[in-house]
Amino acid sequence: MQITGRTVFIPGSTSGIGLALALALHERGNTVVLGGRRRDLLDVLVAMAGIMRVEDWHGPEGFLASAEQVVTTNLLGPIRLIGALVEHLRGRPVASVVTVSSGLAFVPLAATPSYNATKAAVHMLTESLRLQLADTTVELVEIVPPSVATDLLPGHQDSPIAMPLDDFVAEVLALLEAGTPGGEVLVERVLPLRRAEARGEYADVVARLNAADPH
Repeated sequence: MQITGRTVFIPGSTSGIGLALALALHERGNTVVLGGRRRDLLDVLVAMAGIMRVEDWHGPEGFLASAEQVVTTNLLGPIRLIGALVEHLRGRPVASVVTVSSGLAFVPLAATPSYNATKAAVHMLTESLRLQLADTTVELVEIVPPSVATDLLPGHQDSPIAMPLDDFVAEVLALLEAGTPGGEVLVERVLPLRRAEARGEYADVVARLNAADPH
């Protein structure tokens, strides 16, 4: 994927991975739009916005409102953005839609059921749109982060198991420049989660992930 000299729209880029990607892409000579301005020049959409909530599903009290917020932001958000811009992107000679799922789309964290579910849905949405739009100029690229040191959850920025944000962004940009066979951007740290089921290690990885979780 070409990551220089392009116009990139990144909603949800006021902090965390979105902000770091926006700054890094700007430094590489891209025009980075942090809102909906100048839609006529847009040729890359990074559907970045996302929230994560710790939920207790033992009873209906206390999780339903949170779950609905997570679904609205993490799943309906990208759907609405892509829906609003796909016709324009199809008219560009080169265009990209970049979605952001998670290693938790493939191995669940017990404390965050709705987040896990929305990221699994984003993964399958991306896979499906890649098939549907294969006859257009629009490429679909999915970034699959591991745990990254951001403020996605309180205290997560200082988590000892989280990948440093600068390291994550640097590896993502290197992978994008090198090309993305299969359309997935997989940093080294996320491979144990992404490949767990294929390697026959799913149960062990689920157990290790949840044993390490501070929640």
